[in-house]
Amino acid sequence: MAKALITGVSGFIGLNLVEACLQKGWQVVGVDIQPCGLNQQNFSFLQKDVRNLSLDELSGVDYIVHLAFVTNIPNSVQRPIETTRDNIEMTVRLLDLATRAGVKKLAFPSTASLYGNNPTPWKEDMPSDPIEPYSWQKLSCEHLLKMWNKRYGLPTIILRLFQVFGEEPRPDSAMAAFFRSKKEGRPITLTETTAQSSFRTGQRDFVYVKEVAEAFVRALESDKTGNGEIINVGTGKVTAMEEVARAIGGEVIFIPKRGYEVERHEADTSKIKELLGWCPKVDVIEWLNQFVPTLKNEKAD
Repeated sequence: MAKALITGVSGFIGLNLVEACLQKGWQVVGVDIQPCGLNQQNFSFLQKDVRNLSLDELSGVDYIVHLAFVTNIPNSVQRPIETTRDNIEMTVRLLDLATRAGVKKLAFPSTASLYGNNPTPWKEDMPSDPIEPYSWQKLSCEHLLKMWNKRYGLPTIILRLFQVFGEEPRPDSAMAAFFRSKKEGRPITLTETTAQSSFRTGQRDFVYVKEVAEAFVRALESDKTGNGEIINVGTGKVTAMEEVARAIGGEVIFIPKRGYEVERHEADTSKIKELLGWCPKVDVIEWLNQFVPTLKNEKAD
């Protein structure tokens, strides 16, 4: 039985990744500073800072997925020094511990935001162009994982995630804000693109969280990964944020674009199809048409 350790396990992607790993018959250890709430066979939980993990706690671990990260782009813009210190220190400490523990492979979720103002579709070999601290921190950790593989021999893999959606989204995400507005009967707020753009609201490549979890499992198991490869995790299909808001329903209002926002995200998915045979099937609008009716009877937060 394989054993996986997932940091940031209490978050949106983490909980879905636990489910995917348990379905494989793996033993799973979750780590988070926040409570987890999961009570399942073959799952154990450590409520602690990743930087305080011990070598004994990694005993027998085959795979690590390092989801723990101080997230949120506006937060990183406001607190660039603190978020940089926390994110890079946490990652390098975990890499060192994983190396000493003999872990078989460590996977890291990066962000499509670091493509910045590159023309779409975004391909993995494009030059990086982070325009805010969060994306730069993710890019720095990408370089760290690649170097660590070469210098210390720890197999690593990097998955650049596009716009992840699904049930119980991260509270600070746009989708979560849209859902709260729907439940509370408030207008959904969207940022407008610049006058030079041919579309009114941002366009995003939405990828379903359970399929993202599957991509991580495949990346860990694959004998084609482990040398610090970078792989896009998206669909290659673009959906306008206004279309998402209309599918959720209710009034929509518009505000000016913020300086750290890129207007269009779109993945080139040829690499993940070739290496992992991973092909997403869930369409965001079709999913919303099924999910949104379940919000109607919920009480406002």
